[in-house]
Amino acid sequence: MKCLFVFAHPDDESFSSGGTIAKLVKRGEKIILVTATKGEKGQFGDTPISTKENLGKTRGKELKNAAKILGIGDIVFLDFIDGTLVRNIESLKKKIFKIFTKESPDIVVTFDKRGGSNHPDHKAISESATRAFEKYMVSSKKRVCLYYTAVPRSYLKKYEKAGLAYKAFGKMNGTPDGDITTIVDIRKTYDVKLRALRAHKTQKKDVDRFLKRTSFVNLKKEFFELIYENSI
Repeated sequence: MKCLFVFAHPDDESFSSGGTIAKLVKRGEKIILVTATKGEKGQFGDTPISTKENLGKTRGKELKNAAKILGIGDIVFLDFIDGTLVRNIESLKKKIFKIFTKESPDIVVTFDKRGGSNHPDHKAISESATRAFEKYMVSSKKRVCLYYTAVPRSYLKKYEKAGLAYKAFGKMNGTPDGDITTIVDIRKTYDVKLRALRAHKTQKKDVDRFLKRTSFVNLKKEFFELIYENSI
């Protein structure tokens, strides 16, 4: 089985799906990661480890290190600039569809339509990947599925109460618990996920927030919502 994960920035893969990716790799599945940008507008680290000019290069290296830890076989950089995806949805869709056609994945995973955190790039990559998948699903001659990553609404309420919700792009909605179709037990790959997260050294602030959440919810699970599957 071939699984293709489509995200906007380096670190999206580790935060949303790192344990699941590592678990699939252990099962012998092939993983391909598509990343639209190199996160040129992200953080530099608590103690800056990159300049603004070199951040994309630095984060690209961090992603390669994290991918190696997770066991990701291939990374495809689409080479868009961080913060520009909303203006490039049609171009993104075409590039992603071309990758689907070439790689013929059985499963595709991307952000939900709200981008998880309301980040404009996340929402744009979700829309582009979803539209590309709709076209791919019609032409595919095998069973294919599209999943969205999910943050359970019950978890989000606990994050908000603890002051650990991500609010840079407004209040997050999360996914209603009843809409979640797939819960992946990542107890055996949780340590791998943590090592991959820590490889994103420039994003230490977000990693630290993630670690603090472990006191309030069970983060040894990852959540997904099945959006589309064909009838083959």
